[in-house]
Amino acid sequence: MIDLQKLNYLDKIDINEEVEIPEEYLKNTDIVKLSKIKTVGNITFDMEDNYLVKLDISGIMDLHDSLTYDIIGYEFKVNIEETLENSIKTLDLIEFLWHYIVLEVQLRFTNSKENYVETDNYRVISEEEYSKKNNPFKDFFEREE
Repeated sequence: MIDLQKLNYLDKIDINEEVEIPEEYLKNTDIVKLSKIKTVGNITFDMEDNYLVKLDISGIMDLHDSLTYDIIGYEFKVNIEETLENSIKTLDLIEFLWHYIVLEVQLRFTNSKENYVETDNYRVISEEEYSKKNNPFKDFFEREE
């Protein structure tokens, strides 16, 4: 928790710490594990006497590979510049950072070099392979070559 009232007698509040997001935040998300979040920046007043938060955050989140379901580390970096109303007395840094971390979660993520997945019951093929097999004009195109 950061006491924003310190800005009444300081020019800025410097932040340089590693923030650990509690495990309970990860529930009901695609994030399997989250490293400590390196947080560097400061909080100042802007021209309208609102709080100006400027932070660079980085970390590694473990996500499931979309194709193989293996766990893969995904490195992320976010530059934050947000204005907060000056009526706020404290800033919960964990809650504040969490909103930005959730936005970085990839909907589909893979490190797989293969374009398809195959099991005993099915095989996912590329669109190119599908169009070659199911193209009603394939005989026409083969004659031209």
